[in-house]
Amino acid sequence: MILDNLRAMAVFVAVVRHGSFSGAAKELGITTSAVSQQIRSLENELGAVLLQRSTRKVSLTEVGELFHQSAMQMVAAAQMGWHQVSCFRDEIMGNLSIKTTPQLAYSHLVPALSDWLVQHQSLSLNFILGGEQLDLTYDRVDICVDFVDVGQVGEHGKSDILLAHVPQLLLASDGYLDRHTPIQSIADLSKHDFILLDDNHAITFTTGETIAIRSRLSTNSAKIALDLAMSHHGIIRVNALDAKPFIQSGKLSCVLMGHELPPLALMARLSNKEFYPIKVQRCLDVLVKYFASVV
Repeated sequence: MILDNLRAMAVFVAVVRHGSFSGAAKELGITTSAVSQQIRSLENELGAVLLQRSTRKVSLTEVGELFHQSAMQMVAAAQMGWHQVSCFRDEIMGNLSIKTTPQLAYSHLVPALSDWLVQHQSLSLNFILGGEQLDLTYDRVDICVDFVDVGQVGEHGKSDILLAHVPQLLLASDGYLDRHTPIQSIADLSKHDFILLDDNHAITFTTGETIAIRSRLSTNSAKIALDLAMSHHGIIRVNALDAKPFIQSGKLSCVLMGHELPPLALMARLSNKEFYPIKVQRCLDVLVKYFASVV
């Protein structure tokens, strides 16, 4: 019943604004008789006459003037709510939460989004870092950016966005390589120390060949793993994005360049929604463009 009354109140405000049933009907896209029925139903519900009808116009009764103020406030509040939602949906504003790894945030997402943030001062950005599993919808996470195996692409749903295919590399410092057995084949890797960034004690190459590796050092931090590799403690398997600055500076060198590892997929995972605010879409546009230029 309350929904019917709210609809009738909006019709009532339109009648008063136009001074006629026909004017309100034209604005609302309904028939004049439907307007009349809404007003009659509202008056019956209130037990009071709101409008004086004449052949030329309608006018408010005393109680109608009183009720009109409340009805206008209701309509204005609804219009304001609609406007706010439209702005939130269609303008780059409000809060944007991105879950990712510390290394990706520091090395890539902050540089990628920096200029975009300067252009949109009404937008607040929150980086959620670490390995904790979150429910993207419940925890209000807009975008989750992380690496997955290529074979896992699409497992989370149609809302996954591929940002880039990123090669994996084996790296070691020259200091480590100079002090250990030369690596000329995949089989030679079994004689070397590895720094693990995951719990996988085997490495599989694109040819399908797999080799078991040994490790006494492991971490879930790419920064720590890279620091250990630069301190000559072993070989690291790392994605090319993280590896690039260390290779360019000469601090780490590629191992077995002629033997490729399967690439990783850098994905932007979204919560399963039917509609996404424009801020999410534009953020994804910036990230896709950025990673296309750096991979």
